[in-house]
Amino acid sequence: MHAPRFHVRSYGDAWGGDRHAYAQWVLPLHGELQFELDGHAARLDALQGVFVAPGETHDQVGQGSNQHVIIDCDAAWFDDHTLEHLRGQRWLSLPQALRTSLQALPAGSSGEHLLPLLLQAFAPDGSGARLQALCARIQSAPGEAWPVERMARLAGLSSSHLHARFLRELGLPPQAWLSALRLRWARHLLRSTQVPISTVAQLAGYSEQSALSRALRRETGLTPSMWRHQSP
Repeated sequence: MHAPRFHVRSYGDAWGGDRHAYAQWVLPLHGELQFELDGHAARLDALQGVFVAPGETHDQVGQGSNQHVIIDCDAAWFDDHTLEHLRGQRWLSLPQALRTSLQALPAGSSGEHLLPLLLQAFAPDGSGARLQALCARIQSAPGEAWPVERMARLAGLSSSHLHARFLRELGLPPQAWLSALRLRWARHLLRSTQVPISTVAQLAGYSEQSALSRALRRETGLTPSMWRHQSP
């Protein structure tokens, strides 16, 4: 069994599928990445990475200037329980401590010190497992209603404890994290589909199209229509 291998990599604007016998973590340093994994697609950015299980077909295309930490781990490096847990999670809500470590990565470093943080956050026995399970549930249905009370109930926490846990581990209150997730999902749909903008807003959990327009303008300065037409 080989030790985990660490790389820093940038991706171009052309698709090129891949599949390998080892597991892989993909963690954004800067920029964005359109990522497709076994037929499921999402956008990676400063708040979201991905875990690719051994044998999973995946593809990616860079969105402008981008750089990512890639960690390759042999399948034998995981026990079956951990590997199945990570396979079911896939899209990773990156904890604040991990994001801080990524941003502070020294020039020339490949990020060997990141693996303990990843396991603490995402392995089934790690301290962040309960919160990550909730995040994965929300990511699977961002268009549903997600009041804090519902999140807290699913996580088995009080609303105040959930709020504190989000701030401590993700660096954002629950509703701010949810807003970022919904906007990321809407941007992905606008870029990768021709679904009507009103439907995109509904699927991403916005009360109306104008709410999506306001959120996208705040982040990018563009309307949904402008964002779609300027995207490759």
